[in-house]
Amino acid sequence: MRHHLLRPVAVAAGLTVGVAICAAGGTAAAGAAAHPAAATASVASATVGTRPVFLINGDQLDTSTASAAASCVTFVTLAARAGTAGPMQTLSVGGRTYAIPDAAMPYLGRGLDPSLFDLTAVVAAESDGRLPVRVHYSGQLPSLPGVTITQSSDGVATGYLTAAGATSFGAALASQLGADRAHGSYGQEGLFAGGLSLSLADAAPAAPRPKFAMQTVTVTGTNRVGQPDNGDTVWLFNADNSTKFDDPQSSQGTFSNGIAKFSVPAGHYWALGDFVNLIPKHQTWDEYLDVLPQFSVTKGTTVHVGAQAATSQIQAVTSKPAIEQYSVFQLIRSAAAGPAVSVGWIESDGGPKIPAPSLYISPTQASPTVGKLATVTSEQLGTSAFPPGSRYLYGVAFHSSGTIPAQRHVINQASLATVHLRYYSAARSDGLLGTFPAFPIQNVCPLGAAIFSDAQFPMQQTEYLSASPSLSWESQYILNGQEDYSGGQVGAPQAYLPGEHVTDDLGAYPLHPAPNVRLSDIPGLPPVQASASRAGNTLRLALTAFSDSVPGHVGQGTFPPVKTVGSYEIDQNGTKIAGGTVAHFYGPFAATATLSPSPSVVKFTLNAAESSKLNPLSTASQTVWTWRSAAEPGSTLPPGWTCLPGGQPDRACAVQPMMTLRYGVVGMGLTGSTSAGQQVVRVTVGHLQLAKAAKITGAAVSVSFDGGKTWQAASVAGSGGRYAAVFSAPAGALVTLRTSATDAAGGSVAETITNAYQVES
Repeated sequence: MRHHLLRPVAVAAGLTVGVAICAAGGTAAAGAAAHPAAATASVASATVGTRPVFLINGDQLDTSTASAAASCVTFVTLAARAGTAGPMQTLSVGGRTYAIPDAAMPYLGRGLDPSLFDLTAVVAAESDGRLPVRVHYSGQLPSLPGVTITQSSDGVATGYLTAAGATSFGAALASQLGADRAHGSYGQEGLFAGGLSLSLADAAPAAPRPKFAMQTVTVTGTNRVGQPDNGDTVWLFNADNSTKFDDPQSSQGTFSNGIAKFSVPAGHYWALGDFVNLIPKHQTWDEYLDVLPQFSVTKGTTVHVGAQAATSQIQAVTSKPAIEQYSVFQLIRSAAAGPAVSVGWIESDGGPKIPAPSLYISPTQASPTVGKLATVTSEQLGTSAFPPGSRYLYGVAFHSSGTIPAQRHVINQASLATVHLRYYSAARSDGLLGTFPAFPIQNVCPLGAAIFSDAQFPMQQTEYLSASPSLSWESQYILNGQEDYSGGQVGAPQAYLPGEHVTDDLGAYPLHPAPNVRLSDIPGLPPVQASASRAGNTLRLALTAFSDSVPGHVGQGTFPPVKTVGSYEIDQNGTKIAGGTVAHFYGPFAATATLSPSPSVVKFTLNAAESSKLNPLSTASQTVWTWRSAAEPGSTLPPGWTCLPGGQPDRACAVQPMMTLRYGVVGMGLTGSTSAGQQVVRVTVGHLQLAKAAKITGAAVSVSFDGGKTWQAASVAGSGGRYAAVFSAPAGALVTLRTSATDAAGGSVAETITNAYQVES
């Protein structure tokens, strides 16, 4: 199993960890403004390029920019091995994302400054393979494993870690943790003797926090055999106002001889103890979570958590043979004021011979009286060996509100939807595959993690999924998931009904730019940006290259080292008003231009090309759209839509009558191949959702078998936007398609797709 927080990078066999850096700013811009002077334009990709970084313990992460969820403080535990230190916890709070290896947790503020795990700061600081650090010490500067010191004076030293040095420091940290577990003391001996501490060089000082009259809370903790615990974690949060007590240093405690102490303002709180039971024989561990949903803090308050209270194992019982591949448990606890706190755990297998850890939860009986509590549990189950033609998975998900229920679920097959999924790839590829559930509360307060399985493409499988109108599922596959994480498709979230049977094709050729589509009104989903909109004189465009033709599917993205190149141009009444190169296609292509107030004809051209090393088919496309545009004051999009990228709330615009093309090649196999001889390509012509659609007046299709040097017209039959193009293709041919269509309002679309699909030899 592989864990992703947005974007993956391999760090150990069977595991990928990626982390989203929460950021309030926009995306990086590229391209250039063009004449006339009255027109302005910009172009951006919705996702900034990913970049691998390493932490001080040697863990490798891949980072990408994402919007911060201001409504949530999110903690995630990745309970699978990463680097040298074992499990890792991440949290997003205050617009910052922290990734903290479990081996470092006891030393936050006691030798290790939180800045070392602040990913925004780490990405900014790490350069040329070096992570700069500052060391505070007393007396003589000790030698720290893996740390190269460049300057020291008066108890302060500066230096750096390389990736290899960080691995050495991580090994020393893991050894220190083992010694401190035995002694019940942390941050006082060994690496951190004499008050030694490390921070990120030039780390910004912590923001001042409001001062309150503080009370001492003593949390006692006992392990699986009822003895005072050493080294496990307890979290404490304020239920009156979550912002009073939400940073990673003050909210977390480590048990020492069964005791962890906190200094907090008086009020209502909730706590959870996280206990780990290592199982060396199986190279894994079991985890026990004891939740105290609410208690009052006054002077000298003591509460207790214990591993023995976590009696309910997360477990799904299925009608077909299946073993657990991963489980996810998310607890969302809102306070009377401030953002909700989301705490999540991901437990997955470590490979064919390493079973998934077991996760045990403490059920509760009473709902909180201050704020609210909700939980979401999901599991994926499969078999260790799939007979030919019978590959299947179970994806089950459950939601509760108020209390934490028992976690054993007996699955009735009739309650599930059956989804037959086909994943296309012209070349055999080792990649990643994931199906992700979400209830409405998770759309508001997302876990931020995606769990992918290793897979080989092309492939097909059947998935049995929990079905409910309030539960959505999103499928995604990455063609090359072992090296560069490029290619594949992302499906739109969909809800299913019990007993429903659905077939879905992802990545069926040809691939070309696709508009944004809203398939359903699933509660809580963010709004969809209209792919061509006009607000006053501002034109906004957003499409995703290398997408298949299923509505709602978009290309997964192409990442370095796979190269993509492109260009765009926007013309108004035959005059270029914007254009430039497109350096990458990491996500949706987006462009903005200023139009003149008078009604006019807009022409938009988008060229996209990628390396054939990733995918030998549909390697390049050129699409040209034209339509008549005029300002429409007072226009407003319906709920569920937005004029701006990133789900920003703004519906004051009108959708442009841009035309669309969709393709279906009859008889195509999963490798993008058809049999030689007669070919039938179905072409569907339409307009963007919400656009004022004019009647489709005609379509034409030409084909080339030499990459566009020579062309022959196909026989096209049909009307009203539905057509079939018929032609003959020789064995072994690569079919390049050229399609054009018009509407009654003067709009048109013309598209050329190089090597769109192939014919069997």
